[in-house]
Amino acid sequence: MVGERDLVHLNRLKCFNDAVFAIVATILILPIRRLLVTANTDLKAELEDGWIRLVVYFFAFLVICAVWESHVHRFMILSRIDDILIWLNLASLLFTSFLPFACALEGKYPNRFFPILMICTNMATLEVLEVIMILYSFRQVHLLTEDLQELTEGQIKERRDYMLAKKILNSLLYVLAAFMSNVNATSAWVLISIVIVTPCIHRFIGHIFRKCKAIRMPGADFDLLFGNYIDTERVECFSDGVFSIVATLLVLDITTESFPREADVEKDGLGATVRDLWPSFLAYMATFIEIAFLWFVHHSLFHCIRRMNQIMLVANNISLAFVGYFPFSVAVFNKYVDHHKNLTSDTRLAVQFASVAIFSASLAQAVVFIVALWKGSSHLEPRANPSISRSSHRYLALKLTIIPLTSLFIYFTTFARFLTIYISFLTAAFITPFLFLVLKIVFGRREVGELMRHDLEIL
Repeated sequence: MVGERDLVHLNRLKCFNDAVFAIVATILILPIRRLLVTANTDLKAELEDGWIRLVVYFFAFLVICAVWESHVHRFMILSRIDDILIWLNLASLLFTSFLPFACALEGKYPNRFFPILMICTNMATLEVLEVIMILYSFRQVHLLTEDLQELTEGQIKERRDYMLAKKILNSLLYVLAAFMSNVNATSAWVLISIVIVTPCIHRFIGHIFRKCKAIRMPGADFDLLFGNYIDTERVECFSDGVFSIVATLLVLDITTESFPREADVEKDGLGATVRDLWPSFLAYMATFIEIAFLWFVHHSLFHCIRRMNQIMLVANNISLAFVGYFPFSVAVFNKYVDHHKNLTSDTRLAVQFASVAIFSASLAQAVVFIVALWKGSSHLEPRANPSISRSSHRYLALKLTIIPLTSLFIYFTTFARFLTIYISFLTAAFITPFLFLVLKIVFGRREVGELMRHDLEIL
């Protein structure tokens, strides 16, 4: 009993980890957004000057997602944790939370080696902490899952070595990137970016490692230790965190940038001054609607996903990275599309940027569905399987097409007159809920009927 005083369940720590990683990944955009708000140049010049910051944000977001995934896989071998593991995990989150500063420094000084060196040192430290936690977990066998505890000492050691083998690749990439930072910054970022696809590379490494060692391992254990699948519930929690934080950040433009100024209130009165902010309110509402329904489609999609592989995970991360651009696009919209009577060429560029971000986020969601459909019943629930329920399958497929099509419509209207661009963007955003409502009316009853017939056939 004495040794079990500090043993606790994993759920709360998992949720805390997911929240920290979601926040860290999402706030990467804030320094870029702030620089744009305070700049006094036109949008084209601003984007030409700050495109490196936008690229650094995108890759940094995906690298943080890869680090989060390694946290998820570490917890898959544990049934409970003790105080030591909690402290080590908190130390890991400390270094994770420092990444936005290092990435912002890299975005501002891309030609200096020090920011990349700082990022690589930070990431390498995270890998060292991961190794320590893996070694400690396997040393404290009572913390492992029941399946692992039933194995022999030699088999447990094999599985520990397998997990450590995955850490060699990431650590090597960070060391090489740190070395290259003083030679060529682009080469250093290419090495760091490989971390994004390490979920795919790890599986290949696992096959080679297992064959070289001539070790027999059940497929389920191999999938568990080498990340050939990931718990969809954790992906949903992390994704929900990103969506919720991004949706909340949108209000910053109203509460900080467009908030009534004292001089305007004294001159025109508070009511009139607030009324003059209606373009900012419309931009906020339109973007919130897009995020809300991107989340709705994501929720509907994962309701039909039984299992995820590496490609699906990377596609989901890419979708979330584009969602993370939304606070930036709202800041752009409020600055350069502040009133329907003051529309310029910057209006076209602002709306194009927003529509591309929306389209890319929704397209990546569609890729998740396509891969699940390709993998079949092992990754897709019966309700979305076209061989079982055609109506439900079509319903989900059409849900996935609404936002890409509306964003394409918005993009192509940017070649029209400025006022048409402004009206089209707002109209497309506000009509989106009604398009989903029409889908529900058309397919809702059919979906229920087909699923009931399928259940009766099983019985």
